[in-house]
Amino acid sequence: MLCVVRWNAWFGMPAEPVWEGDTIAYRFHCFGEDSVPGFVQTPAGWQDLRQPEALQLLLLGDVHNSMDRAQWDSIAARHTDIDAYAQLGDFVERCYFYWWQRLYAELDSTAFADLPVLTTPGNHEYNKGLVKHLDPMWFEIFHHPANGPVDYIGSTYYVDFPHLRFIAIDTDALRRLRDMLRVQTWLKGAIKGSGDRFVVVMMHHPVISTGAGRQNWLIRWVFRRVLLRADLVFAGHDHNYARRLPFVDTNSAKKFYLSKLNHRDTRVASGFQMYELLTITADTLRMQTYLTDYDELYDDVYIVRHEDGTRETIDRSAAWIEKIELPEKYRNRTGDIKVRRFLNKRRHRLANRTTPSVHPATLEP
Repeated sequence: MLCVVRWNAWFGMPAEPVWEGDTIAYRFHCFGEDSVPGFVQTPAGWQDLRQPEALQLLLLGDVHNSMDRAQWDSIAARHTDIDAYAQLGDFVERCYFYWWQRLYAELDSTAFADLPVLTTPGNHEYNKGLVKHLDPMWFEIFHHPANGPVDYIGSTYYVDFPHLRFIAIDTDALRRLRDMLRVQTWLKGAIKGSGDRFVVVMMHHPVISTGAGRQNWLIRWVFRRVLLRADLVFAGHDHNYARRLPFVDTNSAKKFYLSKLNHRDTRVASGFQMYELLTITADTLRMQTYLTDYDELYDDVYIVRHEDGTRETIDRSAAWIEKIELPEKYRNRTGDIKVRRFLNKRRHRLANRTTPSVHPATLEP
């Protein structure tokens, strides 16, 4: 969708725009449009033209304008077969024109400028005032399918691909129980109607929070049981990494919060920018998590669908060392002891864990 916006001044924003002049034209390609580069619409959903047998989606957590052009270029060079990318909300630091302008400058002339995007709003895309609301600019910038529940058209939606139904939920709009229950009803139908596709859900606020004192108990109570039917559920907001399938919390920003370090999470990380690469074929969904600045594969999980309808989860990173760096303000004796005790318990558990079965014919290196 072509977005043309005028320069306007906001209190507290820098005086000079990133680009000269008073307008910017930038195109975000979204799946609510009639045509999308690299895809064609079929009865089974949006079909990738470059590699019809496999779909590759890059997934980003919170960004907050903290990914520079070098990082975008590095990711694109590392993964040359990306078909589209998704972003979990808080793409920009605030929903002011200046921050969108900075995002355009960071993305412009990178490979991502031509890739389709799936987004959902985060709390930083909402204007805060007497009445909190999603800035109209967001709808001008992103044109997503209009198949969501009433009052959430364009920000809560799903997109079908031949082997995947991708669902986005605008959690920041859900401030009352009745709103959550309405979206819950829609979500049940969206998951049930996915057919034999894999189901991946993204939402800004996590069902199971990784941050200390940040749990939204209403979201957890309303959505947890329904989302257990999905294959993967991605969230951001807490600026940490934790996997407790199907729930995965992740972070792509240079902003880090204190992690709960919950032993019920299968794999955790803290203090790193990360992103996920999803590879979807007819019978396999693979999730790889990378450390953005280190070109390092940090997590690797396969969900394999068998002919009898059962699904098997294979964790190839079960014995890999976990990485935890405390945010600077928590780097003290108390924080260091907490991290050391957590890692010691994890190593003891890993030492006694049985290695999961792996099917060499199914898994790629």
